[in-house]
Amino acid sequence: MAEVEVEQKGNNVFKYIVLFIVFLGIGAVAGFFGTKKYLASKQNDEDTPVIDSGPEDITNLEEYSELINKLHAVVDGYSIFYSTSGISVAKMSNDTRLAYIYDYLDKNGKIVDDSLIANYGADNCINQFALDDSSNLYRNSNSCSIRKVERNLFNEANSSFFNDELIDTSVNFTNSNGKLCFVSEGNYLCGNAIGNDNISGKLESKFSIVKVTKEDGTIVIYDKGYLVDTRSNVVNPDDGYDNYYLHSADSTSYYYELKNADNLTFKHTFETKDRINYYYVSSELVKE
Repeated sequence: MAEVEVEQKGNNVFKYIVLFIVFLGIGAVAGFFGTKKYLASKQNDEDTPVIDSGPEDITNLEEYSELINKLHAVVDGYSIFYSTSGISVAKMSNDTRLAYIYDYLDKNGKIVDDSLIANYGADNCINQFALDDSSNLYRNSNSCSIRKVERNLFNEANSSFFNDELIDTSVNFTNSNGKLCFVSEGNYLCGNAIGNDNISGKLESKFSIVKVTKEDGTIVIYDKGYLVDTRSNVVNPDDGYDNYYLHSADSTSYYYELKNADNLTFKHTFETKDRINYYYVSSELVKE
């Protein structure tokens, strides 16, 4: 009887050993194929190219609205950025920068009205400014109306807008209204110069944002619109037209009714070095 029990225990031990070996084999096989499948999957992932979804569309994202408005204000309303030949900071002349920044400072209330008094009997004020009412043969004025702006504001604006110091504020220039701006110590004095026509009005852009994208430290603003010309040497009050429209700043073909379908789209590129402060780089026509 004891021998039967010993034999039965021996058979049970043998069964356990066999089962252990079977499960060990199954585990090894499963591990082998599992590892192989993982490595194959990993290889496929490495071989699969990453699909670039392109620039992020931030047009309607609330967190970018303030930045977008700030950047668009750099170009909005200024005709120099809406030429079909394009413009860039690298190709922008000193006179263009001075005239543009003057307009920007004027738009933001940084330029003040002032006047100069001519010496007794003189027909002009210092720097060859024309006397007020100089077209009147019987004028009694001995003063010249001017506008005054601090020169250091030009350097500050240039650095902020264009991220460089390439501006010379030691020279005279003509602003977009045809006024001559003369250097006078720490200021620019701007007014009508003797012999120059007194031109009023200006060529101003009227563009609205249609799309804004962001990618790798670059923001691109797309806007669409037209330009309106109110310069007195262009507008003819007797021709029956109330508005003079242009498709671009370098166009010479005026039209007198707005046609939205014919309006042009421009793209303005801004970049940053610190992911916080963006500066203007270029503008160009979008060819649709």
